[in-house]
Amino acid sequence: MIENVDHIAICVSDLERSIAFYRDVLGFEEILRWGTRIPGIKQISLVKKSNGVIELMEIEGAKPLEDTPKMAGFKHLCMEVSDFDEEYERMTGMGVSVLEEPHILNSDHLITVFSTMDLDMEKGLKRAVLADPDGVPIEILHWL
Repeated sequence: MIENVDHIAICVSDLERSIAFYRDVLGFEEILRWGTRIPGIKQISLVKKSNGVIELMEIEGAKPLEDTPKMAGFKHLCMEVSDFDEEYERMTGMGVSVLEEPHILNSDHLITVFSTMDLDMEKGLKRAVLADPDGVPIEILHWL
């Protein structure tokens, strides 16, 4: 029986640069690093925040992610924030690239089909999408 999600893996082109981003910008802590004998994979690092773990895999010849609306698979990593404006200013002040400017999504944009969450979609949520060093979209989100 599946108990929970253990981690999500993200391929990166420069492990040190990505660890610095996930540590310094997003507040993750590196908890493990492996070298590998696996062809094409240079190193692997596990970074953790609260109960979430991300595996950063340094891949030989990795190219930045191309995010397109019709792309199947991994779309973005979302981080919930307590003070949206403060966090957005902090991250952009550190030079983090912006993919989508701050905006609000509410019942004008989204129709709840099913939910076990207590949501007020009249107010909705405030979000923006930034990018890690390899272009992986990092969404920041605050429920209004």
